[in-house]
Amino acid sequence: MRHSNLLFCWLALAFPCMQAQDKPIPNQDALRQRAIVTAEHTMEQRDRYECRERQVQNDLDGKGKVKKSTVTEQDFFFLHGRPIMREISRDGKPLSDVDKKKQDDRVRKQIEDAEKAFKKDKRGDGGPMSSRNFLRLAKLANERRVMVSGRPTIVFDVIDNPDNKGGDIPQRIVAAMRGTISVDEETGHVQDLNVTGVRDVKIAGGLVANIHKGFQLHTISGPQKDGVWLLKAIYGSGDARMGLFFHPAASFKAEVESCRLYNVEADATVKEVEGKQ
Repeated sequence: MRHSNLLFCWLALAFPCMQAQDKPIPNQDALRQRAIVTAEHTMEQRDRYECRERQVQNDLDGKGKVKKSTVTEQDFFFLHGRPIMREISRDGKPLSDVDKKKQDDRVRKQIEDAEKAFKKDKRGDGGPMSSRNFLRLAKLANERRVMVSGRPTIVFDVIDNPDNKGGDIPQRIVAAMRGTISVDEETGHVQDLNVTGVRDVKIAGGLVANIHKGFQLHTISGPQKDGVWLLKAIYGSGDARMGLFFHPAASFKAEVESCRLYNVEADATVKEVEGKQ
């Protein structure tokens, strides 16, 4: 009887997974379009949250060995789709009064820039290497279903696209990357993006963007209690610069430790941030 009960429990747990595996794989174009719409909606919803992130950056020497390691904690939220970052500690130590003042100025400048861009009808779009841009621009193939934390997930290979060699910054960057992108089948959210550069990309002589062959980027997302999917972790290594994103010869990881609902109204956001200064 005991063995029968164990077998019953195992079947009860495994049956949903077996059912999911037996279903046909969704149409690629339909799932891609649903994921793009979902990604755009997510970029609006994340303005409602404030999160705390722990980042470790290892600067590397010419032989790839760590020569310096820096650990920072920072709070961040999004205003009109653009990240507003405030560093709160470095290498386990609180910031000095001088550094706190620098962070106050940094936050104020980020808010001003986000407001100016929004007045020009320019919301933040997640940057050139956002999952949305890979969904829009990458050539996807070899779709298959896997289970991630008990959830059916469709994994696509990001492969070479001969038709996507030129164009704007996102097009040129996406065209130089290979790897995988995984989409939660039920919700259409991107769960995982894991790509590596297969060639150098230089835009405006490297001043606007400069990504070296071998640069790696891995992002993982997951749902909050209210169903909104937020970034959980970013891992990467290599040499890359895209605007404010700058990681010269480094390996890095940024893991989101916690998130809470936040006020999305611009005026209230500015007042709350200034109230912390």
